[in-house]
Amino acid sequence: MEKEFSSRASNRKMKISRISVVDQVCASIKQDIADGTWKAGDKIPSESEFADIFGVNRLSVRMALQKLSTLGIIETRVGEGSFVCNFSLKPVLSEISVFYSGDDRYHDVQQLRNLLEYECMRLATLSATDAEKEELRVALTYYNSLALDYNFNLDNEAALERVVDADFNFHYKVVKMSHNKLYKDVYFMVQQLIRSHITQLLSTRAHRRAEAGLPPLGENDTHNKIYNCIINSDIAALRQATEEMLGITPVKGMDIFD
Repeated sequence: MEKEFSSRASNRKMKISRISVVDQVCASIKQDIADGTWKAGDKIPSESEFADIFGVNRLSVRMALQKLSTLGIIETRVGEGSFVCNFSLKPVLSEISVFYSGDDRYHDVQQLRNLLEYECMRLATLSATDAEKEELRVALTYYNSLALDYNFNLDNEAALERVVDADFNFHYKVVKMSHNKLYKDVYFMVQQLIRSHITQLLSTRAHRRAEAGLPPLGENDTHNKIYNCIINSDIAALRQATEEMLGITPVKGMDIFD
């Protein structure tokens, strides 16, 4: 029986890893920050103080603090000490966005936008403040003016870039109106992918309408539909408007022409 147990244990090839002192110190400080012991802007204990608290040497503490600094959780100022940052996933996530770029990712980005932006729009209908709605109105007005300018200058790369910036700004404001910090960070992470998607979608649709001899969309632009859904808390119409905006549901005069 003993041999049988030994054989089973051997077959599992279980490995037991030891957690380093540095990792333990790092995890402890990180947990204290997460628990609110120190808040954003607070100065945390010095290396020597932490060394006394944990009963370890200063080098281990220094390495733990460097790790937290790399993660963007704290920042160390020469001659002042270490301070808790207003933590965001932006620096971390933006570094890995390159692995999701490429023309073959167009539909992946489209699906991600549908999932993320629809939920943010839905939340915005429930929690957006009057001030945020006004900011969105201003962003929409700015987008509409640049979209009109671009439609009369389809070969102008600068005009396309300006309207893409305005387009992204409109959607980013909606994402922030969800009041979900993680959604905002993730959206920031993939902003280059979203901008590429916006550029391709916007340019393709504008050229199709021009080739068909149709005028600019104006108030029929899907961004106006999105805005009205949010302002009027019309969640029922929001899904359709989102899918039309992203080109998931073909729109007559934009994606299909009889």
